[in-house]
Amino acid sequence: LYLPDYSEGGALHAPAIPRAIAENIAMITDPITPEDTAFFWHIPKAGGSTVKAYYGKCFQLVEVTEVGSMFGHDKDKKIDVFPRGDYHYVNVDTSTPEGLHHAKEFKLAESGLADLVFSIYAHGGSKLFNPVNRGRFFAMFRHPVERAASLFYYRQTATWEKIFGLNTLTLEQFLRKGRGEKNWMVRLLTNKFTERLTGEDLEVAKEILRTRCVVGLMDRMEESLDRFSTYFGWSAPDGDDCKNELLHKGVNRNSHAKVKVGSEAWNIMYEQNELDIKLYEYAQVLFEEQRLLFSYEGSQR
Repeated sequence: LYLPDYSEGGALHAPAIPRAIAENIAMITDPITPEDTAFFWHIPKAGGSTVKAYYGKCFQLVEVTEVGSMFGHDKDKKIDVFPRGDYHYVNVDTSTPEGLHHAKEFKLAESGLADLVFSIYAHGGSKLFNPVNRGRFFAMFRHPVERAASLFYYRQTATWEKIFGLNTLTLEQFLRKGRGEKNWMVRLLTNKFTERLTGEDLEVAKEILRTRCVVGLMDRMEESLDRFSTYFGWSAPDGDDCKNELLHKGVNRNSHAKVKVGSEAWNIMYEQNELDIKLYEYAQVLFEEQRLLFSYEGSQR
């Protein structure tokens, strides 16, 4: 995999990525060490729930998710692993800023208990790690317009994530009110939640993906999961039956009408997410370029 040399004096100049990511998230071409922990950036409605089930159930990996604070474990006084059905979890929650802070206090990265950490907070999650106990960043990507539409329809029906009044609106009505996602991926990567984004922010996000993220694509799910497993050296103890069942059925799917290209809803979401769309298109390019990482047998370990 070609990573240009941005050393001082060179002709190329890399965008300055956030310090927490630069220092705590390993370069994808660095050899994986025993101190490193896989960190999945969970982009909503982009296959993340399938990734959780795939590695938690089929591979029996110890995961860090929102489940870690459930069933009374938010009262635990020390970090530990607990079983729940077919899964094993560390008793911290990385799905919220408060949970990330708690996991940091519990020294999650230093504990070595987790095989795989999930969080939507790319920047905040990177602060769990340090230059010795590094995070290894990977993610699954989906076209931003399709993903934003899927998220809207999902929240209309998901009683555990119900947003007041959403189930009375059409997608077009929702968007005309100025609601909906606006370059969510670039914002989370650059840690700019309210500020005006620029082309420079897009370049920073691209640089993070190029140097530190193993890229998967939702519409290439099986190939993406195979790449992740190869990269981290993971294997399923029970063979392919569990994997094949999950890939066939999927997890947390929500059927809804597709948004037509060129429709009012599509055009509004496209305009609202122009930077994210460019980032997604770049992720598609990286997916092909990263094939070189997986052109041999064996993992990075």
